[in-house]
Amino acid sequence: MEMRQGSITVRSAGLADIQHVKALLERYHAKNLIADQRDNGFVTTDMTVEQLDTLRLAENGVTVAVDEGNNRVVGLLLGASWAFLQPWPMFDYMASILNAYTFNDHKLDPAHSYQYGPICIAEAYRGRGIGELLLAHQQQIFATRYPVVVTFVNVLNPRSYAFHSRNQFEDVGFFSFNGNNYHMMALPTC
Repeated sequence: MEMRQGSITVRSAGLADIQHVKALLERYHAKNLIADQRDNGFVTTDMTVEQLDTLRLAENGVTVAVDEGNNRVVGLLLGASWAFLQPWPMFDYMASILNAYTFNDHKLDPAHSYQYGPICIAEAYRGRGIGELLLAHQQQIFATRYPVVVTFVNVLNPRSYAFHSRNQFEDVGFFSFNGNNYHMMALPTC
């Protein structure tokens, strides 16, 4: 399954994409940006090439946007079950507190939701609707297993918060982890 918009193709990542996904994650990771650069958005999730490839194979959880004009990965979106993400302390903590949050009059829980993110788009490609295509593609992949998408947004990342709000994610509350504060956000998969 692919989605196209002009020269951009959104699809599930293949093995050849994983090195490029890792490079894009590193390029926009908060640890690699100075303060001014973070104003344009950042990611905080670290994954190795091996972890990304395992996510790709085990959960079909790596979605990419590729500029067919130069065959370059220009966007990515990761998604996974809470069970897959359990080894990461942040995601394990989020799964443990999900039932403290309500979405559409139901308590959130790991059995009926998946974790979305990070989403990352190369700066030169932002504002073109690529994020929306990545989200739509990933929702199609996970909708058969989970009715709800859950994500978190660092309160210091207003660009990300604006994107998620614009795409109908509901802010269901706040939580803190490792000295940082986050919005917990949710959206139906279909």
